[in-house]
Amino acid sequence: MKIFIGTSGWQYYHWYQKFYPKKLKPKDFLSFYSKKFNCVEVNTSFYHFTKKETFEKWKNQVPENFLFAVKLNRLFTHLRKLKFEKGDRKLLENFFNSVKVLEKKLGPILIQLPPSFKDEKTLKNFLKILKKISKKSFKKVLFALEIRNKNLLNQKVFDFLKKEKIIFVISDSPKWETAFVKTAPEIYVRFHGKPKLFSSPYGKENLEILSQKILKLKPRTLFAFFNNDAEGHAIEDAMLLKRILEK
Repeated sequence: MKIFIGTSGWQYYHWYQKFYPKKLKPKDFLSFYSKKFNCVEVNTSFYHFTKKETFEKWKNQVPENFLFAVKLNRLFTHLRKLKFEKGDRKLLENFFNSVKVLEKKLGPILIQLPPSFKDEKTLKNFLKILKKISKKSFKKVLFALEIRNKNLLNQKVFDFLKKEKIIFVISDSPKWETAFVKTAPEIYVRFHGKPKLFSSPYGKENLEILSQKILKLKPRTLFAFFNNDAEGHAIEDAMLLKRILEK
């Protein structure tokens, strides 16, 4: 099993002295981070369309074995609710063209659905179009889908994801927790913090239990990201899970 463990983002000023040295400049955050972890989840791409030059810069700041999981822009998921309007397909093409400059350092593209979204037909149609458009930029790319509405957590959706070879994102969260389901050779886990969302630390006991659930799925590759960034808990938990699984 290949193991890629990191955090959801790295550009956190409140990690000064808890992770980043006091005098480290923000432009050097990623380089420092990549010496401790072998992957990171890019959150900024969710809020704005990241330029190709920015991805190029990031690619050159990390080692050869480092991967970026890039979050799809919220225009498609949260604003359009997976329905395309005029010009959207071209924006999606541009997104893929920007991301592809990461080359071998590109991990999965994360599709994060809003908690209100529960339209199964629209979801399936969107994923088919997404994959079709992606072929203009990639010979092969991994997609990971995070569902946050319980109505979509059903066997029909899981079977569809298996057929389309899309990774189901396992979410550990007090608000949209999912079962440990595997729909592809790879698995993708997001640790959002529990009982307090985006904040609570996990600690050794909880992570040992969760690691056993991961191992039972026998993934070819594991992608795991901690989103409980408050007070540096994401850093501590990511390092702890890494040590647990490496045993």
